[in-house]
Amino acid sequence: MLNGHGDDLYKSGNKIKANFSTNVWYDGDSDIIRSVLKTQIDTIFHYPEPSAESFVNEVAAFHGVTPQNVIAGNGATELFYLIAHAFEGAKTLLPIPSFREYEDACTLYRHNILFSRIELFEPEAADLMFICNPNNPNGYIWTREHIERILRYYPDMTLVVDESFINFAPTAEPSEPLLSRYPNLLMVHSMTKSFAIPGLRLGYMLGNEALIERIKAFKFPWSVNSLAIEVGKFLMKNGKYLLPDTFRLLKRKEAFVQHLDEINGFLPLNSGTSFFLVHTKYNVKELKQYLIDKHGILIREASNFRGLDEHYFRINTLSEEKNRMLVEALKNLEFKV
Repeated sequence: MLNGHGDDLYKSGNKIKANFSTNVWYDGDSDIIRSVLKTQIDTIFHYPEPSAESFVNEVAAFHGVTPQNVIAGNGATELFYLIAHAFEGAKTLLPIPSFREYEDACTLYRHNILFSRIELFEPEAADLMFICNPNNPNGYIWTREHIERILRYYPDMTLVVDESFINFAPTAEPSEPLLSRYPNLLMVHSMTKSFAIPGLRLGYMLGNEALIERIKAFKFPWSVNSLAIEVGKFLMKNGKYLLPDTFRLLKRKEAFVQHLDEINGFLPLNSGTSFFLVHTKYNVKELKQYLIDKHGILIREASNFRGLDEHYFRINTLSEEKNRMLVEALKNLEFKV
């Protein structure tokens, strides 16, 4: 299993001035979250609800389902491991490159994993399949029509749709309208990315009651802490005011990509969201360390995404000032291939 799946800011201390390595919304209103935490700080002196029941109720109300259709998790990652555990030994399809925790979770629970390049992907009969929409790390967008076709043609296969980055892609269609028609669909949402709270660890899953009940059997109590529960409840009621201005963000990304594309040795790849892959002639491990040491810039080395190698890195769109920092640093590299 991986240690932090790429965001290793914690290793760099105070060196980092611009962190491009994480896909978290960089400009969230942290003061609002701080105020919620301050008012709820005394909750840490008591055990949290065993299954984050009050948060689950808010999620259910928000999505117009029953609490029996919802599981809360310690981030989306706990939910992926719960699914893998519930389907232990399954035949599982994984398009690549994609979020590595799907593979790690399935490996832990001895799945028979079949891989296929995402741009060439054709489903086949299996027990389980994971997709990320939009996809991490390359921003590929699965159409709702494509997702529904998989659900319809393979009713005995459970399809997990991870929508952790759905709020960063205006052209991505949520799969929620399909939930009532397809009992083989599971949807996973992370609160981490859109609301910039990765340290709180909070996510949730929606699905058919029987499928949710099957997965709940493997969940241990108190995995979601009291502060995360209270912040989650606040965000389910008020979070729409804190979401990224996606169109503005993607307009900034387009300018960022254009400047990077003009630098010799760097090729930004097409993406439907604010983060994207860059292919380079340089060894990214060396490039990453150079950028940390010389400029205080952190990028996401992408070689641990299956299907990519040491010539790919992923970056997120930040402020115009920080985007310029990276562009200038790459324009003026002081080491050779």
